[in-house]
This record gives sequence, structure tokens and C-alpha cells, in this order.
Amino acid sequence: MPRPLEPPELDPRQPKAVLGWTMRQLRRVANVSGAQIAKEFGCSPSHISRVERGTSKPSRELVQFYEERFEADGMLLSLFEVVEHAAEQSRRRTGGHRPPLVQAEPGDASTFVGDTIPHGTLMQPGEFFEKEWRVRNSGKVPWVGRQLERQGPLTGPGLITSERYVSVPDTKPGKVTTIRASLRAPSYDCSSIAYFKMVKTLDDGTLAMCFPESYQLGLDVLVKV
Repeated sequence: MPRPLEPPELDPRQPKAVLGWTMRQLRRVANVSGAQIAKEFGCSPSHISRVERGTSKPSRELVQFYEERFEADGMLLSLFEVVEHAAEQSRRRTGGHRPPLVQAEPGDASTFVGDTIPHGTLMQPGEFFEKEWRVRNSGKVPWVGRQLERQGPLTGPGLITSERYVSVPDTKPGKVTTIRASLRAPSYDCSSIAYFKMVKTLDDGTLAMCFPESYQLGLDVLVKV
């Protein structure tokens, strides 16, 4: 989708790579070495390296340790929940079967134009709000019957609450559409991020992601409570 949070060197199909990259950035900003973190947490430096490169999934305990050590205000836990539920979500899309490899539709493309609720917007606990994204159909394929799918759990402690699917207005090539999602801020002080990915229904009823080779985490919303 249009605006990836992750840097270009990451594999965009791996949410855990974004989590690992964020953990690494927090550690580097604090000027703390991976070896020091490994010693404090009680694991090997190689494990920290694999986690931060996105090749190994961290435990919830390690994510919580980074949260407290670098004062992430709930951000890492939000990312961890996306990783934790990624496999379950893929199974649900395909009725419990192994997800098929879905190639990008030739000529299908999107461009991020703008949004409301800037990253880091301050919210009251439990506040209801509406997020808007403006996206251009910059390809040659009409968008018909598409949706945004929330990545990860729909609600939970420290998470933004949403519906599973958000309708995407039918959009002709070259046109800009506005996508609106009704959301609710977490109920206590934290930072929280939610991701939405464009999906479409195939002829056999299978739900498939659009742009499967890029922008895995899609459109996002980040608020502070």
C-alpha cells in the first residue's frame, strides 16, 4: 500500500522485520549495544541480532523488556500483536488452508496522497475518532469491491479498536479516493499503532492481499493516549 512505515531494506512481507527494526532503532537511539542488552536480558547476543534483523520472532518477555528499557510507551507491544496474529489471520483468509501465492495484478498500483490524524496525535482514553486516508489509483486496474483489512487483533489492552474490514470506494485508474475508518483509542496511557492492508475477493471466494510484494503493513494510524 501507499506509505510504508518500514525502511526499504526490510523484507516488506515480514511484519516481524518491522518489529525487529523498531527494537533496533530504539536501542541505537539510547546508545546501548546489542551485547549489553543480551547480558541484561539473559540471552545470547546472536539471538538479539536475529530478532533485530527480523529473522527470529522475539518472545513477549523480550518485547516487554525493550518496552520498559527504552520507554516505548506500548509501541513495541502493538507491533508484537500484529506479528503474533499474522499466521492466524492468513489461515482465516484461506479457510484454514495454506495461503496460495497471489501475484500482483499486472498494472495495479497505488500512491499515498494524504491522511488525517497525524502520527502521534494525542487522544483521550477510549476516545472514538475517524481516520481518513486519501489514495490514488495510480495503475491501470479499476478498484472494485476492495476493502482494507485490519492486520492483527481488532482490540485488546493498549491497542486501537477497529472493525476487521473497511470499505474502499470503487475507484477508476487515475482517481483519488478517500477511505474512512471508525476507530477507538486505547483505554489507558500508551502509544498504539494499527495497520490496514488492501484486499480483494478472488473468483473462488479466497481473500487475497493486493500488492503482495510490497507494503505488507499497508496504511497505518498511530495515536498517543
